Amino acid sequence: MSIFTCCERLDESKYLHTCACPSATFSCESEQISPELCGLSEYADGAIVPSVPPKKYRKETQTYTGINYTRWKCCQPTFADPYEVKLRFTDVSTSDFVSTVEYNQLTCASSTTTTSGNKTRTTYQYCDDVPTGTLDTVYNDVCGGYTGTTTNTVASTILKNQSCTDTQYFNESNEDPCVGQVEISLTGSGTAVLSIEDTEADAIARETPTTGTSCSSLWETRSTGFSWVKRTSGYTIECENLVIGLQYEVTPSIRKRVAIIGSYGAWEDVAVTPVTFTASATTETIDNGGDPIALDHIQGYEYEITGVNVEKKA
Repeated sequence: MSIFTCCERLDESKYLHTCACPSATFSCESEQISPELCGLSEYADGAIVPSVPPKKYRKETQTYTGINYTRWKCCQPTFADPYEVKLRFTDVSTSDFVSTVEYNQLTCASSTTTTSGNKTRTTYQYCDDVPTGTLDTVYNDVCGGYTGTTTNTVASTILKNQSCTDTQYFNESNEDPCVGQVEISLTGSGTAVLSIEDTEADAIARETPTTGTSCSSLWETRSTGFSWVKRTSGYTIECENLVIGLQYEVTPSIRKRVAIIGSYGAWEDVAVTPVTFTASATTETIDNGGDPIALDHIQGYEYEITGVNVEKKA
């Protein structure tokens, strides 16, 4: 009985090998994170569209300024002057109010701070001849604490202009002498501004990797959405049925594809340089100095080891 076995190479040529043909298996170790951008999305409206990929910002500053509210009261006419209509009171708020929401870079926890100037309400009592009075009041909205119509106009992906208006008129149901005249007038303005963009590097730094045995290295590129997968992987090869003193070549089968969220590409083979060694034992471990051999890790791609071949060097 012959002690030789007929074995086949990757190129399908044949060779003789003592006893059983050499064989190889592989195992993998991986680490994975699923980062997500933190904060507030860009403003969008009509012609203003989000960036591609979309962004988030960790700070929004809203400023309200120039809030003016005036209300007239129609006084009952007196016997001496039945047609006299006089101003009853007016409220005016003119100082700034600033509100800031900010997300922590490391924890993504949000906090809100507010600063304000004095918003002074001045009241004029003409009909009853009551002296003028003042009251300091702080409001935290573009309408100054009153009811009005708020309009948001997006100027850019990081700037939004805000306004508040309201106009009401006297009508026959309440004050006949003042029908058609303005009873309430309200104007207010403000802005909302985004700043401190949250980057993908920031999102990655917030993550703690989970370990696994995936045999693919993946770094997705975002086209839409705010989260993605980033996974590193390495492989170790175990060779058996070796003959001491013979030279062998080990070739892993590796493939890659484009990895864009929502649009993965087709797999294609990757050219791999074989590892050559001389067997010093009947088994051999192929690794990187005791660590797994890292698969390529490039943003926008997935790399995967699917098999391994060992053969006697020609």
